[in-house]
Amino acid sequence: MGQLNDMRGYLAIRPGTVDELRAAIMLCHEARVPIVPRGAGTGNYGQCIPLFGGVVVDLTRLDRILEITTDGVLRSEPGVRLGVVEPAARQVGWELRCKPSTWVKSTLAGFLCGGSGGIGSVTWGGLAAPGTVKSVTLMTIEAEPRLVKFEETEAIRTLHTYGTTGIMVEIELRLAPKVIYDQFIFSHADWGKLTGWADRVARSTVWRKRLVSASEWPVPSYFTPLRKHIRPDESVALIILDRDDSAAVIADAAEHGINVAWQSQMTDPPKPPLVSDYTYNHTTLWSMKSDPSYTYFQAGFAANYAEQCTLVRERFPGEIYQHFEWGAGRTVTDAKGRAIGEAVGLGTIPVVKFTTVERLREIMAYCREVGMSVTNIHTYRMEERGTYPNIKDKYALKDVTDPQGLLNPGKLSLYPVNPFASPPPSAVAAAVAPAAT
Repeated sequence: MGQLNDMRGYLAIRPGTVDELRAAIMLCHEARVPIVPRGAGTGNYGQCIPLFGGVVVDLTRLDRILEITTDGVLRSEPGVRLGVVEPAARQVGWELRCKPSTWVKSTLAGFLCGGSGGIGSVTWGGLAAPGTVKSVTLMTIEAEPRLVKFEETEAIRTLHTYGTTGIMVEIELRLAPKVIYDQFIFSHADWGKLTGWADRVARSTVWRKRLVSASEWPVPSYFTPLRKHIRPDESVALIILDRDDSAAVIADAAEHGINVAWQSQMTDPPKPPLVSDYTYNHTTLWSMKSDPSYTYFQAGFAANYAEQCTLVRERFPGEIYQHFEWGAGRTVTDAKGRAIGEAVGLGTIPVVKFTTVERLREIMAYCREVGMSVTNIHTYRMEERGTYPNIKDKYALKDVTDPQGLLNPGKLSLYPVNPFASPPPSAVAAAVAPAAT
C-alpha cells in the first residue's frame, strides 16, 4: 500500500508546440535523465508516476483539435481533453466511439496510453478494436528526435504502453455517427434477476446501447447524487440507450419485473447527473470515497457468469460486491443501418473489502479457480498485469523509439535497457515472479 507515495520528478515542463517538445527531449536525452509523459493524471495504475525522478512532460498545452473530417475522423494533438472532443464532434454529427468514465478531464493521448475502453464499448469495443485508431505519430527519444507515424493495425502497438514507447504528438481517431440518447437507472432487489435482464439488453442486436453497467447492493448506496432515485437494498443497472429504442426497453423491463428507478433525456451539452459517472473506475471511486478500506481488481467471466458470481459471493460473504461492465467483441450493422455490438463479453471490476494482501490474493486466486480470468491491477509493472500477450511487441517498438530506455523507466520492468534500474530487470523478474497475482 502506498508504494508510490514518495515518487517525484525533478521538474515538470509544459511544452506548447511540437518544436518546444523536441527541444526539451534533446536536452533530456543529452543529460540522460528519465522522461515521464503525462496527460491529465486520471489513471489508476501509477502509469505516469516517475519511479526514478527525472522530467515530467505535461502535454496538456498540446491540445488543439486539428480537424474533424466529413467522414468522421478526428485529427488532434495529444493533450486535448475528451471533454472538449466529444461536444466538438457532436456539433458536426459525430461522437467518440468509446470514452473513459473520466472523459471530462482525460486527455486523448492519456486515454490511448493508459486506458483501454469504456462508455461506448458495448457497441464499438475497446480502443484496440480494428479501425478505431487510424494513426498515431510518435516522437522518438534520440539526439535528433524523429516523428514516426503508425497507421491502422500498426497503431495498435502504441496503445496502453504508459508512455514508454515514444511521445504521442498527433492522433487520428475514427468517430461514430452521433446518436440521441436517453439514460436510465433500472433496479431490482435480486442481483441475479437484474443482471440476467441487463445481460439480455447488452447482447441484443435490436437495441442500440452506449452503456450497460450493473452494480450490486450496497455499492449503489455510495452513489451519493443518485441515492434519492435508488431504493434501499436494490442493485442497479445503469444504461444509456438510443432514444428510438427506449420505449421498447422500458416495456421489456416491465415484462421482466425490472423497476425503472429513474430516466432522463440526454442533452448537448450533457447535464448532470450522468449515469456514466458511476461506471467503470468511477464505481470504485465512489465506493472508496464512502469507505477507504475498499479496493478492487478486474476480471472476466465465462458463459456461466451467474454460477461463478454465486460461488465467489458464497465463499467470501460481505467481502466482495460485483460491478459488471459489458463490451462488444465486434461491431456489425443492423437492418436500420446502425452500428450494433456483437460477441458481447462480460467483465467485472468488483469492490472488495481490503484486509490484507494475502486475503486479496486468496480472493483473486479463487476467482481463477472457478474459471474467471483475473487481471492484477495492483502493480505499475506492465509485465505483471497479465494482459499483454504481445509484450515483446512493446519491447520491439521501444527499441525503435527509445533505444536508451529514458521513457518512463521501470514500467516496462523487464525491458533490457533501463539505465536507472536497481536491481537490474532480471533480478526484478526473479523477485516478483513468486508473488505475482
